[in-house]
Amino acid sequence: MTGVSLRALSVDDAPALLCLLRSAKGGLGRLPEEMDLPWIEETLKVALTGGLAFGAWNRTHLVGMIKTSRMPSVQFQYVLSDLTVAVAPEAQGHGIGYRLFVKLLADAATLTPRVERVELVVREGLAHAIRLYERIGFRREGRFEGRFRLTNGHYEADIPMAVIL
Repeated sequence: MTGVSLRALSVDDAPALLCLLRSAKGGLGRLPEEMDLPWIEETLKVALTGGLAFGAWNRTHLVGMIKTSRMPSVQFQYVLSDLTVAVAPEAQGHGIGYRLFVKLLADAATLTPRVERVELVVREGLAHAIRLYERIGFRREGRFEGRFRLTNGHYEADIPMAVIL
């Protein structure tokens, strides 16, 4: 996919972000019907308060996003957590997720206070996502058995992962 540009997200991008996240169903920790504009606006505000949020745009269409928040306690100010990444189904397989991670990690390294750790949690059934995260440098740090209940009633483990900057 050519012509995709990355830029910081703002609360004004919330409607486009809501559309993107609803289209990325299956890989996120919320079902599409659990997502609404006030929730998106709040999650963006939290990410933009010491954290990072970027979008991948194909002209005026949001085709990918990544956001992460700084943990609120002083003891954890060096950690970016609650990471969400999503790429529109039609844009997957074109390196957009990889580019978003590269941008996020590069910008995280410049934040003050200094960020030393970026963490995420991914469900075990998303093997393609786990491979991408490991290629970027994330390491598995454990396993939360039966933490994620799929819509079909089955359970999967969540895998906590982190990269040290």
